[in-house]
Amino acid sequence: MTEKYYDNLPSVSDFINKYELRALKSLGQNFILDLNLTDRIAKSVPNIQNSVVVEVGSGPAGLTRALLKNNAKKVIAIELDTRAIGILNELKETYGDRLEIIEGDALKINFRELKETYAPNCDFRICANLPYNVSIPLTIQWFYNADIINSMTLMYQLEVGERITAHPHTKDYGRISIMAGLTNKTRILFKVPRTCFTPPPKITSCIVEFISNSNQPEKELLLKTEEVVKQVFSERRKMIRSTLKPLFATPEQMAMTFEKLKIKETSRAEELSPEVFLSIATEIQKNPQ
Repeated sequence: MTEKYYDNLPSVSDFINKYELRALKSLGQNFILDLNLTDRIAKSVPNIQNSVVVEVGSGPAGLTRALLKNNAKKVIAIELDTRAIGILNELKETYGDRLEIIEGDALKINFRELKETYAPNCDFRICANLPYNVSIPLTIQWFYNADIINSMTLMYQLEVGERITAHPHTKDYGRISIMAGLTNKTRILFKVPRTCFTPPPKITSCIVEFISNSNQPEKELLLKTEEVVKQVFSERRKMIRSTLKPLFATPEQMAMTFEKLKIKETSRAEELSPEVFLSIATEIQKNPQ
């Protein structure tokens, strides 16, 4: 495919060669060279023209440019790899204040401060080809900020995307499905073949859309819910009367909770909806150990 750019800057391939940006396995990097794909991803961001969009792991900046091309108000590029900063600086010479560069680890970034600083009066969204080795920790961190993040459009390995969007009574349903369901409406937008990347990963990827729920659980309750979910899914084949027992102050409190919430004590982890886990956590909070 012939690379043609609208901004008269070097192509992704040329940038990779210029800055010797060989994809590093240690950083979970797989670069996208397909312009049709980066454009499709950017076009999937809701209300992009009125949004500040955070991108994590810009790499050779193909997606960065697509977000700017599709008229994001501002793109905040967070990049840990110092080799890629030169590419972003070249882009900034063209795009000026529409591109903000933050060199650092996204896991250590305060996204609430980013929202307050750069998007106090407009939508705040995330769009990224996430480094695979930090995709789940980042996603879970963002669930705790879902009240300020309007949407996320994120690349994952397909098996991870299927876990995020899984429903009860399925083998993929688990901790991340529940946390996602309590904070967002999720769906897989489309699959991405391995041939779209360099180097090609061993498996298919996908783009997952997250739309933040209007009502968000309070942080302490969400933390308690995550604790409950971890406990139950640590032994997912056991009945919940066994796995939940350590979290209740007394057996009587657990029995009363099951009765109040109309939960069968013989249920197993994958049978309970995200809302039921939230309700269990609420009851445990009322009577801490």
